[in-house]
Amino acid sequence: MRASRMMTLLLHLQVRGLASGRELATLLEVSERTVQRDVEALASVGVPVRSVRGPAGGYRLDGGYRTRLTGVGLDEAGALAFLGLAGPAQQLGLGELLEGARIKVWAGLTGEARDRARQTAARFHLDPLRWYGTSEPVPCLTQLAEVVWRDRRARIRYVRGTRETLREIDPLGLVLAAGDWYLVALREGERRTYRVSRVVSVEPLDTPVRRPADFDLARTWAESRRELEREGTAVEVTVRVAPETLPRLRRLLPVHGQASVPVTVPGPLTATGEVAVTVPFESESWACWALLGLGGAVEVVGPPRVRRYVADEVRRAAARYGRGPGD
Repeated sequence: MRASRMMTLLLHLQVRGLASGRELATLLEVSERTVQRDVEALASVGVPVRSVRGPAGGYRLDGGYRTRLTGVGLDEAGALAFLGLAGPAQQLGLGELLEGARIKVWAGLTGEARDRARQTAARFHLDPLRWYGTSEPVPCLTQLAEVVWRDRRARIRYVRGTRETLREIDPLGLVLAAGDWYLVALREGERRTYRVSRVVSVEPLDTPVRRPADFDLARTWAESRRELEREGTAVEVTVRVAPETLPRLRRLLPVHGQASVPVTVPGPLTATGEVAVTVPFESESWACWALLGLGGAVEVVGPPRVRRYVADEVRRAAARYGRGPGD
């Protein structure tokens, strides 16, 4: 344990050049006094660790000292796929492994390459979460990650709406999409996609997974997305909408219909200062409820049945709010 800690300390100084005792204590989850003892132990065996006094002081390696003990372990190598995605790595239980691998990779870079890596990190950042949202709770994620990694069949309890089902599956891979986790699996030989937040229990089984020889997770996920996004149009609705509401309307539509909503306000506007557009929906019921969610910022022009439904709902809401609470 101490040897691993001292190796981490040494690699951190090699990457950073200078680090305070407090910074090292936080990194290693020990006291500053323990850091001092580790530094003294390294110095006693000839490693040129020096103490720098003053407000901006700390510890550094003298004379351009570099260690070659930067090999990335097998577990750490598996975590390297999440470089730049510390949050998802933490959710999967790979946070510490990823940090250890990151330190070793940086320590192995030449000075020029390390500068280029720092410049890239300062200019580009990956954020997998959607705006104004938090990730769904995924209490079974680490268990699913374990059976995926071990290629073991699992029995899961899965909830959709109010209905709970028991499924025996061959887990093939986990996908993070727009901040939410999905499990790609086979059930009775057919490909299935499960939302991880709806998995309420995971029972690992001893049976190995029957993984198809040509299975590619990225390609499979792309195919699943295309299948879902190609759902047909059941109804087209013409609306007049306030220009500032166009982005909200666009997000309510299936992918194949989003191009029908302009990102910027086109001209000319209607006499009321609104934009007239015709947009597709997967079902008439979803069209009604989605457009009701935009309130007075949108008016349904047609078809007549959708306009009547929305108008009836608006009248019911107005009547309900026209009386006092509890009346």
